[in-house]
Amino acid sequence: MSHFYSAYGLTLQSEIKLPELIPTLATDADVWIHFDAITDSPLQTGDTLHCYQNNDSGMYLYWQGVGTFLIQEGQDVLIDLEIDLDEDRLRLFILGAVMGVVLHQRGFLVLHASAVALEGEAVAFIGQKRWGKSTMAATLHDRGHSLIADDVVALEVQRHQIQVQPAFPQIKLWPDAVTCIGKQPEDLPRLGARLEKRNHQLSSGFMSDILPLRYIFVLGQGEEVAIKPLPPQEIIQHLMQNSYVTRFEQTLLQERGANHFKQLMLLAQQVPLLRLLRPASLDLLPDIATLVENHILAHEG
Repeated sequence: MSHFYSAYGLTLQSEIKLPELIPTLATDADVWIHFDAITDSPLQTGDTLHCYQNNDSGMYLYWQGVGTFLIQEGQDVLIDLEIDLDEDRLRLFILGAVMGVVLHQRGFLVLHASAVALEGEAVAFIGQKRWGKSTMAATLHDRGHSLIADDVVALEVQRHQIQVQPAFPQIKLWPDAVTCIGKQPEDLPRLGARLEKRNHQLSSGFMSDILPLRYIFVLGQGEEVAIKPLPPQEIIQHLMQNSYVTRFEQTLLQERGANHFKQLMLLAQQVPLLRLLRPASLDLLPDIATLVENHILAHEG
């Protein structure tokens, strides 16, 4: 049985239920997610935990204890499981790395980021692991701003405008971040049986429209809460570091490398990147959110 969902402006047909996504009545699918044997994988898995390779057939991804995924032309996702896997865990791979590859193959510029809607435009947050991309999105959502995407942000890059595609209404949070938005970690389901991160499924406050990207904030540590300019020579470096395909090194850039770097340059030219600094403690999250809100209001238009 197939299930149909909407995400990133696409219609997904899936043999596995994806409750994080928004169901749709459309049946003309852009992406088909299904199970079958992958008999021609070039991967030498052995004892490796994770490996990947791109060739003329598509992008192969492998995780030990999970199985092999083959993503072809941003349209077909074939899943060959090693074991009878818990569906919660399987969905993490489908909605994370696999979806990132699908979007890249379809020509989107994909960032490892979170994005929210402020004053009719999109604001994205990038930064190193555990520096609060999802936490910032959750904090702003708690203050009445709609979520656009968490973890995988798809940008439609045009010469005169950068737009953010709406993903799905879920934020993945560590327990301390859950507490900071006034909820109890035990009240939210874990992303998986052995995972500490929680699934914050939103019942409201999701932006379903495509929005222009106004700012990208680079999260980092500082002695006080502050927004500061990013040196021009660091802009491309930060965009490359937070581009989703960098997790696959040069593998995904073999065919689309020139277009990818062109997209990065257009993004750097059109969208301001700013440092958003804070102390390590999460206690100042309300102050950080206020600072971001005031900055957007002060620079409207």
